[in-house]
Amino acid sequence: MLLANLPAHSRIWFFGAHRILNETEIALLQDAMSSFVATWTAHGAQLSADFSIQHEAILIVGVDESVAPPTGCSIDKVFQVLKDFQSQTGVDFFQRTLIWEAFCNTTEIYSLDSAKQALQEGRLKNNTLILNPLITHLSQARESMYVPLDESWAAPKLGIQ
Repeated sequence: MLLANLPAHSRIWFFGAHRILNETEIALLQDAMSSFVATWTAHGAQLSADFSIQHEAILIVGVDESVAPPTGCSIDKVFQVLKDFQSQTGVDFFQRTLIWEAFCNTTEIYSLDSAKQALQEGRLKNNTLILNPLITHLSQARESMYVPLDESWAAPKLGIQ
């Protein structure tokens, strides 16, 4: 089960990498995030948090807000961990217009331009399942982290009706 240590009502954030991470990068991210969530606080209160790396490119971070709610400053700390990781590895988690088509244990990553091309070539279809980075609660992610392309945030940007 996704983020098994957290209850379903927990708040989550998705961070998608601009490329597939290699084994070394996954291990580095695992170490960095393990250390981070173990000591993550908001105004001195320990947060009940967890994370998961999915499809070699997706980081999901969750917090049980009923234990202690994260603050703007504490959420900024997640971004700093990922900026530090980017400085170390070159992996960018801040390109918010990418599309992640997840399948099996990996993913295909598209920019809007490459997604348009893939649609024209038939490699992507309107019903292709892609990651839905707009999900905000763990219960939604556990139910399904994916949405058909034609129901996603990207559909209007890709000219899909």
